[in-house]
Amino acid sequence: MAPSFTSRPRSGESRPLSRNDENLVIPSRTSSLHSRITQPLPAALANAKPGQRAPKTLTHAYMVCGVGREPSQWVKAPAPAQGKIGHMKGAVGQFWLPEILGSSPRLEQDNDIARSLHAAMRACFPHDVEICTGTSQPHCVHHAFVLQQDSSHTLYGIALRVWSRADEKRAETIRDLRKRTESDYYDAPGETYWIPYCLSFLSRYPLYNLLGDYLRGMWIHWNKATNLFHAEEVSRILSFPAPRLNDLVRIDMKDYALCYQFPSSPTGFQNFVMWPLFTCLSIPNIVGVLEAAVSPTRRIIFISHYPAMLTVAAESVRYCVRVYEWSGLYVPVVHARHAKELVQEPGPYILGITAECRTLFTAPGDALVVDLDRNFVLTSSPPTALSTGQRTKMITRLTQALNGDVAPSGVPQHLRSAYGGGKLIPAGQIIVMRGEVESVQDPGWWNQDAVMSVMDHVCEKLGRNTGVKAIFGGVQKKPLMTKVSMRHMNEIIRERNQYSRDAMEAWQDFINLKGRMDTELTKVSKRNNFLVEELESWKQQFLKFQAFAE
Repeated sequence: MAPSFTSRPRSGESRPLSRNDENLVIPSRTSSLHSRITQPLPAALANAKPGQRAPKTLTHAYMVCGVGREPSQWVKAPAPAQGKIGHMKGAVGQFWLPEILGSSPRLEQDNDIARSLHAAMRACFPHDVEICTGTSQPHCVHHAFVLQQDSSHTLYGIALRVWSRADEKRAETIRDLRKRTESDYYDAPGETYWIPYCLSFLSRYPLYNLLGDYLRGMWIHWNKATNLFHAEEVSRILSFPAPRLNDLVRIDMKDYALCYQFPSSPTGFQNFVMWPLFTCLSIPNIVGVLEAAVSPTRRIIFISHYPAMLTVAAESVRYCVRVYEWSGLYVPVVHARHAKELVQEPGPYILGITAECRTLFTAPGDALVVDLDRNFVLTSSPPTALSTGQRTKMITRLTQALNGDVAPSGVPQHLRSAYGGGKLIPAGQIIVMRGEVESVQDPGWWNQDAVMSVMDHVCEKLGRNTGVKAIFGGVQKKPLMTKVSMRHMNEIIRERNQYSRDAMEAWQDFINLKGRMDTELTKVSKRNNFLVEELESWKQQFLKFQAFAE
């Protein structure tokens, strides 16, 4: 099928495209990473107005987060009030709080930037930092996340978790730290420690595949020279000007180019594939989730071991019901310390919580708990937005749209690991420039046009009156003022709770920084006292020598 550059990508969007493909329609305006990045002229800089607003760019910020260089300064993460967080395979029995090790723009330049980066850091490490042991390096993983700042501002991020082998000095410090804090610690000679770090881009645009492929591609190329990676690639993408609607964004790689055409409207973004939701859940379960998304309560909690799958599932559901313009709480990747609070939030929400945090919260009775890894949906209050006949008809139409019932096969491999088989496999749309390039392919049964046709029909039908109601009340349902007021109240409560959580996080950061500062002051005081004693000793020796010389 020919590739499509419409606001909603068609089936087969991510297959490699030949440069000479006659069906490839390239618009007149093309954004190229190498052709559109230019330095401003000195005259333009001189004539710039002091209060002139800086132009928007494709990416909003970049950061590296993890634990600091000195293990003795690591801060142990507080234990959850309920339950226990599960550890990944080969991890030591502790969690440490991450910190921002570097960013662009810098934290001190803007309070809003600092707030966004700290929220992104929690999304990068939803369980805080785990140190792993083993002879081989753990798998690098990547996932997308969404930061819902307030009613009108949202940031979209992509995180890549990489691993660094601890040198002997740091490994010895980690062993000493574990001896003091772990009662059942067993000292294994020659044990190798792996320390995780997260690289992350933030953007005002939901460009999950584009930025994810770019970040993974550049890291696998420059990971042996991190200075060049930050100097060349990061600075280049940070200065990439924001494309306009209908622009084709093109980023040239080695043998291919990453591309994505901006939609014709700001609400038409879809830079991800929806079919992984259909490989995790059966069609009846998907219909139940979508029904919950359009019901008045609208509380959905996704559970999975893979954060990448959580975001894809949440974005797929939100895109399917985009007619309703989702306005509730939306956190596709929830941090472990916030899970208990967020599930008790009033009003509608879509949350994504890792399976390791399942014991940290008790879901409300009207919430839908969706286990993506096991194709399992649990609730004590099923949604009632659709009648039994409507639900059966929707299941039948979705089955027909997919040319038969699709057997769930679990989370796709490209969402489990950042580098399948030790190499980069692009997930987004590409243009092949030379040779053959392997990329993530849509399954043969997937037909997004047919699926979205069913979804749009159901959503539009739910917004119309039928039968006697249509005669007396009109065809279109009139929104009740109480519903509008409740929506605004939910937004106010959600934002207030968000500010409260930010204040608590800031206070905890202040306490941690104060503790580290006190430790550093103690070290400096000890060093100062030692130097004073040394000075006095040398002074006495000098006086003795002077007396002897006289």
